[in-house]
Amino acid sequence: MKRLSVLLTLMGLLGLILFSGCQKESSSALSEQQLEEQSIRETVTDENIEESDYLADWGIDDENEQNMYDGFSTFLPGSAIPQGWTPLNNIIRFGRKLNRQVPRTILIRRISPDSIIVHMERIWAGGFFTFEKQDSTNGFPDTMVIHRKPLIHSVKRVSYFTKRIEDQDAMQDPRRRWKLSAISLSDGISRPVNTVEIHLLEIRSSGGEYRSIENPLRTIWNLPLDLPLFAQGETVTVRVLVSNTTGNPVINPATGASETVLLHFGINRFHHARKQFDYTGVDAATGYDIFEGRWVVHEPALRPFHAIVDVIDNGTIFETDPETNPYNSATWGLPYRVVVNK
Repeated sequence: MKRLSVLLTLMGLLGLILFSGCQKESSSALSEQQLEEQSIRETVTDENIEESDYLADWGIDDENEQNMYDGFSTFLPGSAIPQGWTPLNNIIRFGRKLNRQVPRTILIRRISPDSIIVHMERIWAGGFFTFEKQDSTNGFPDTMVIHRKPLIHSVKRVSYFTKRIEDQDAMQDPRRRWKLSAISLSDGISRPVNTVEIHLLEIRSSGGEYRSIENPLRTIWNLPLDLPLFAQGETVTVRVLVSNTTGNPVINPATGASETVLLHFGINRFHHARKQFDYTGVDAATGYDIFEGRWVVHEPALRPFHAIVDVIDNGTIFETDPETNPYNSATWGLPYRVVVNK
């Protein structure tokens, strides 16, 4: 009986040791997974590392008045202005200023042992500014009136991370184990009001590059080879189909459209430019408005660039009342690369 008691005691101690070991292994595995997720979070939130240029979502931020769009053509003198409407008719420039302190929110989901998908969103807050020039009266010099509307603009993107299987040193460190391998386009909308929508984006370069996109978040490109590649000096033509379901349309008599479309191109921390699209009519098959714009590709760089199609409801620009015509916009962001020669 005593021998049996000793045997049971030894078995109990062995079981306790094994259980403790299992707990340590489980704790270690959990800690390792936490380190991996921390590394991914740092990658999608740190804007000072290389991957941040692929994930850039700040391209619509003009930062200051000098960078705001100033090539805008306001309504032509003598245009037929709708009855009861008194729009701003001498706009010098307009643009956005965003709060750069707003962090991204992310959702991490492991889809296989070697793959992780990350859904990210940044909800920008800031102001939309319109600068109106008022002619001199009674001998006083011209004055500038600044109209501001509060804005909230949500930008989403999907990214994929894969294990660095080819790098054994990184595989030993959970903080370096994952690399950014694929991204979607960015998809942005104003909140809480959004009546403008982009339905189709087509890009065509003089060098033969062509892409047609209908859903930015489901368009996934492997990095870096799947990104559109342009040679310096090429002309890129961008064509978009858009709609606007606002119940209070502001029709530009010079074009007949209820929205204004801008192209922000060559955007990263070093380069920021913009051009206005031309309204070319209505698509017969869908009834959507057609806008077209183009730009000449700038100097090459090791970092990727982003071209952003920016659709703005005319009421946002031409009307001053933020209640009747609040900030209302939709944006798609397209990453691309530039080389000297293809």
